[in-house]
Amino acid sequence: MTSTRLVLALALAPAVATALALAGCTGKPSNAGQQQQESSGAAAAGPSAPAGPQRTATAPANGFGDKIAWRGLTEGFSEAATLGRPIMLVVHASWCSQCKALRPAFADPALVDLSDRFVMINVDQDEEPSSQQYGPDGRYVPRVLFFDSAGELDRELLNASRRRYKYYYSPHDDLVGAMRQALERHAKS
Repeated sequence: MTSTRLVLALALAPAVATALALAGCTGKPSNAGQQQQESSGAAAAGPSAPAGPQRTATAPANGFGDKIAWRGLTEGFSEAATLGRPIMLVVHASWCSQCKALRPAFADPALVDLSDRFVMINVDQDEEPSSQQYGPDGRYVPRVLFFDSAGELDRELLNASRRRYKYYYSPHDDLVGAMRQALERHAKS
């Protein structure tokens, strides 16, 4: 590589890294990402769940909070209709670095508490290809979408700080605030 190309590559590296961090993951998995095994890694102390029967996960957490009662795609939409609860859908991929960065946000005690008022669906888009239909502005990951209890996407509940990739949330975005807004719009009193 010539010195001019090297200088140019070094000068552009921070901009490329920033663009990738803001855009989420849109690429294909790498072999290294497929070979890595991640621990569920989300133990955080927080207030206990409200009184009543304890809901337990029936779908894997995939590192997105072991204290959340996760559901699979079909089961989650069915349960939401039965219980009359809004849905929070998290679409991710095991190889995605931005998805891995978002995982710790799901250990936030406030998020865990609010999750009891939702049907929480956790889907790896590579393992559940039908999840690709839930990409109103693209198939990037991670995507966090909110639905009413009838399974209708609320297109207005998006990450207001984004111009593109409107359903993308980073660890620095207000996911708890978005959940509160979804409850205001869709929770039954």
